[in-house]
Amino acid sequence: MSRSSLADRLCRPHRVGLFGHRGVGKTTLLTVLYREAVSGRLPGLRLAAAEALTADYLADKLKQLEAGETLPATLAETDLHFHLYRGSERFDLLLRDYQGEHVELGRETTIREFLRDCDAVWLCLDLAQLPDADHRLRRQQEIEQLIEDYLASEPRPTTERPVALLLTKADLLPEPASDLDVVADRHFGMTRHALAAHCPENGLFAVSALGEELQQPLAEPLAWLADALQRLDQSRLERLWTLARGDVALLERCVACFAQRYPDAPATADFQQRLRQLQQQRRRRRWAAGLAGAACLLVGLWGYDALGYQAVQRVTDDPALALQHWEDYRVWHPTRQLTGVSHTEQEDAVIADLNRQLRDRQRDARLAELRRQAADPDANPEAGWQLFQEFRALHPEVDVDGDLEALRAAMKARRDEQFNRRAYQSLDELRRAAEGFEDLPALLQRADGFLAEFAESKFAAEARQHRSYFAQRLDERDIQTARDYSTKQPLNFQTRREHYQRYLEKHPVSGAFVQEANLAIRTIDADWDKHDFRGLRDQYRGNPGNVTHWSPHARRYLSVHPQGKFKAIVTELLRWGERVSVPGEYRVVLKNGEFEKSAARWFTRGPKLSVEVEVNGIRYGPSTIVNNSYQPEWEFEFPRRIRWKLGDPVVIRVVEHSWSEKVILELNTPENDPLALWMLSGEVATGGTRLTFSSDFSIPTLPAAD
Repeated sequence: MSRSSLADRLCRPHRVGLFGHRGVGKTTLLTVLYREAVSGRLPGLRLAAAEALTADYLADKLKQLEAGETLPATLAETDLHFHLYRGSERFDLLLRDYQGEHVELGRETTIREFLRDCDAVWLCLDLAQLPDADHRLRRQQEIEQLIEDYLASEPRPTTERPVALLLTKADLLPEPASDLDVVADRHFGMTRHALAAHCPENGLFAVSALGEELQQPLAEPLAWLADALQRLDQSRLERLWTLARGDVALLERCVACFAQRYPDAPATADFQQRLRQLQQQRRRRRWAAGLAGAACLLVGLWGYDALGYQAVQRVTDDPALALQHWEDYRVWHPTRQLTGVSHTEQEDAVIADLNRQLRDRQRDARLAELRRQAADPDANPEAGWQLFQEFRALHPEVDVDGDLEALRAAMKARRDEQFNRRAYQSLDELRRAAEGFEDLPALLQRADGFLAEFAESKFAAEARQHRSYFAQRLDERDIQTARDYSTKQPLNFQTRREHYQRYLEKHPVSGAFVQEANLAIRTIDADWDKHDFRGLRDQYRGNPGNVTHWSPHARRYLSVHPQGKFKAIVTELLRWGERVSVPGEYRVVLKNGEFEKSAARWFTRGPKLSVEVEVNGIRYGPSTIVNNSYQPEWEFEFPRRIRWKLGDPVVIRVVEHSWSEKVILELNTPENDPLALWMLSGEVATGGTRLTFSSDFSIPTLPAAD
């Protein structure tokens, strides 16, 4: 086994295999062990569920046991995680409950893989269930196969894995268990012999989940398991110490795990002491290696810097090349001062002297080139003058006296002569261009180019005059374009505005018509605002109830004119349209009425009238009855508010009560009138009959766009 695999087994939770066929009592044994251990009935031991899944699984089993039921056979594999406490020791245990048939001879299942990887095993056999010798032989052969699996993974014919034989249901043994070894040897001799030959760490226990006289021995398998696992961990750590003595980090992890499990064990103190000695040895080795490395590094750096210093000293003839070598030396030898090979003051003095030599050489070379340019009649005067200006900027320490002054005067005269000649030619080209075509932006650009190049020439004033003329003509042309379009297309407000805006972009400051353009833009905005509002008003006044028809125009107005003069009016109109499009409740008051004489019945002094209202099929009222009056005054507020939305029809009925109730008048809203509620917001008349209502419903009116 590799040291990493051994360390992983040492630090992981202990895997305990529970080997047994169906009906041997594996699940019952685990459940009763848990019940007795958590209840304090196993002295010195405590077994706790390490996770919620384990606790839930065992809780169901405990309920069945407490109810006197026999636990059913396990059908699915279930991992159970426990914490086993004994004094200061703590064990993390992983067990697996499973269907017993999976361990039958010749079957390869996941539970067999789990059992092969276990750190300790309980072999569960039930003598009461196996009275037949053939069945006992079969169970022992299954155990023999498990032991063979363990031996196949070991380099020697024994296994360090602790294995215990548990005779379950001991209260049902056919013979007394006073001498357990005799009983086990008589009935399970094959298994006993295999354990004695190949499992030095083995045990034998008789346990029972029932019968109070046998409850105390339940602690013995757990105590044996704790002792066996501790010896196993100690043995593994000893082997790991031999295999990984140089891997201190691995040993630190494993010793920490061992100390966490067995804090008070004598072996823990011994391992910790040995680990401290290893850590001290490692620190001493690291210090020694570090000092040796530092010494070698220091010697190597000194030799590296010394070789670099010798190389830079050998370059002396060319100042530029010598400076480059000194710069490279400073970059590639940052430790030169620490090693004492060179000092900053010496380096600065050498570099300053090289810079002076290089500057003198460059000055002499530039001066020689100036004299050559002045002596060459075919040389470019402008290039020569630029060369002289650069020389003066780079070498201000050189006095302009004697032949250098004469040189300057000659070069300037040649340059001025060429400059004026070129300026005249450029101006003449500008004149001819102005006569030949009307591309004013191109002419203006050409004039700007002349002034940029020949601003100091004697022809600059004339060029400025030409430029002013071109700018004036372009200014007038652009404003006239905007004027003409506004005259021809008075209703294309956006394009009219764009023309004036384009003028302002071309002539932001210097334009002669900036004020006119700004005023025109404000006028266009105001006319555009009024025009769009008039269109909306006409759409609304034509049919105010057709909200879906005029509301898009209102939204478009707000989008185009976010700061428009009629913004508040249009916004409120849209809100009104949204309100009447959904059901709302309105307060309605029946004020008074006026009726013809025919409204009264025979032999009465006048009509007795009431009014009811029907909105969208729902009736409201009737009102109070006014007796013997052709001009009744009701002043009646309908107690229930009228519920109405756009498109709901309204019906008004007048009832006469003299002899019996009779509808003498029924008023219906016109067909396809979506704003029928107006009938309950003013006067309604037909023939000689009139009714007057008031309500909190109103239809907005839009002002004129003045």
